Amino acid sequence: MAMQDGTRGEIIKEFATLDRTAEGSITGLSIRARIKEGLLYLVATMGIDLIFVILMTALLIAAVAILGGHIRVFQASVGLPLGIMAGLIVIKYIQDPKKAHTNIPIILRDWVPFLFIAFIYENLHDVAGRVTHHDVAIYMYHWDKLIFGVQPTIWMQKFFSPWLTDLMSVSYALYFAFPLLIMFFLSLSGRRRAFRRMVLCLTFVFIIGFLCYVFFPCSPPRYYMPQLYTDPHRLTGIFLYNQLQGMWDGFSVIGGGAFPSLHVGISTVALIYAYKFRHMTKLNAVIWYLYIPLVTSLWVSTVYLRHHWFIDILAGWAVAFLSYFLAERSLKMWNKLRMQFSLPH
Repeated sequence: MAMQDGTRGEIIKEFATLDRTAEGSITGLSIRARIKEGLLYLVATMGIDLIFVILMTALLIAAVAILGGHIRVFQASVGLPLGIMAGLIVIKYIQDPKKAHTNIPIILRDWVPFLFIAFIYENLHDVAGRVTHHDVAIYMYHWDKLIFGVQPTIWMQKFFSPWLTDLMSVSYALYFAFPLLIMFFLSLSGRRRAFRRMVLCLTFVFIIGFLCYVFFPCSPPRYYMPQLYTDPHRLTGIFLYNQLQGMWDGFSVIGGGAFPSLHVGISTVALIYAYKFRHMTKLNAVIWYLYIPLVTSLWVSTVYLRHHWFIDILAGWAVAFLSYFLAERSLKMWNKLRMQFSLPH
């Protein structure tokens, strides 16, 4: 009987231990589940754009702290969207002053994250050249010759003329204006969901471009092989090119930011959404048909002006379509989260 009592006591102790272990596991699981649910709710309420602002800010701070450098506060590339946002606020106020208290916060909520994302990207672009100094331009040079049998930027010398150089300079300078024009009219007409799709797509373009600049630094043709250009040795324009080229050289803090061409990537994103939104209004249809020749001329200008290898253009197209896919998938997931937490979507 004593042995049976002892055995029964040991069994009771084992069950009690198992109960405590199970209770601890359940408690641990419930805590992790609550943390996960809280994070998902945070994403659902904040929006993907604000999440990217936080993540990119952390990345910028870490990059500057580890790699050195400094943060440039004043940037011309942020000035254009900032001016557009200010213009929208003025227009909305003039249209209906009584609704200003509603319209202005909406404009600020939609545009300010994009301004921060563009600002952070420009500073990340600056520190990208500090990670590795291996230049992949030699591969671009050989791949271009393998595809065409000649170096495209050298071959395009035969089309040189000062007026064409000025025209190509204007095309090249318009790259950021293309998406911003569409975003302006989307914001003006209150199409916030469409606006967010474009912003998220551009954000992915910035992030992928930054990663490529870090791991695949690439000099543009005009830096890599200036001695091979003979007719002319240096491009010249009539009125615009010299001023614009000086401005671009001033903005280009690193010389290895050719691959991929984000001029091509960003303008391609604008072309994608111009096509996608072409049936919204007659104005959108006009923008679509107008963008076809303008964006195409920009792509040509990247080679004519010796800013990019042809491989850079291919990479720019790939980045644009990959970013479009990632943006559409991310927004679908975000809308599901909004539905899951019974939030308006």
